[in-house]
Amino acid sequence: MKLIKPYTSVSQAIDSLDNGGQFYDFFTQADDDIISSSEIGKVAGAAFQKQKAVLFLQLALSKLSARERLEVEGRFDDHLSAQYDKFRGKELIRMDGFDDLKLASAVFVRGIPKKIEEVGYVTGFIMVPVIDVFSLIPITDAYTVYQLFDEENNESFLIAHDKEAEPLPEKEISVAGLIKQFQISQDEESEIERFIEVTYYFEN
Repeated sequence: MKLIKPYTSVSQAIDSLDNGGQFYDFFTQADDDIISSSEIGKVAGAAFQKQKAVLFLQLALSKLSARERLEVEGRFDDHLSAQYDKFRGKELIRMDGFDDLKLASAVFVRGIPKKIEEVGYVTGFIMVPVIDVFSLIPITDAYTVYQLFDEENNESFLIAHDKEAEPLPEKEISVAGLIKQFQISQDEESEIERFIEVTYYFEN
């Protein structure tokens, strides 16, 4: 999980994104008015992670107007344009349709996170690989879990981030993440619930 600061102007976005990529990107040049996937991966901290890089890009450009975003997108090379169309996430305002989205789909939500206390309360179980098999562990062993409240739309989403990461602030934030799932109990026939694994966020 990473805190980011959205771009506030086209020039700021281009200066940051048209960066030449990593040292091994021999065919990518900085300040050439062409933005490539390797350049996005560099600033997003997501080298070779296409979906994560697109998540960053969408969230980082979200404060720009539609016209300004088009100006930046017009500098994408063909590969990045195809990648952007394929992996771009869906903004969720209401829970309607959330369960219909595919697992690992990218989504955007906003609200105020309230941490779910762990002591004496287990929210569910997730499957994790242990050597060559999978094992169920409490979700709170791996994640810090929150209820994200969107007061404006009277909605809430369950979100979580890696337990080792810094806690989210109790103020309105915008979140970009992937849909994951957990079991309510350890039974084979257990009900399944969904949550959003936070990848990036910014404070509104």
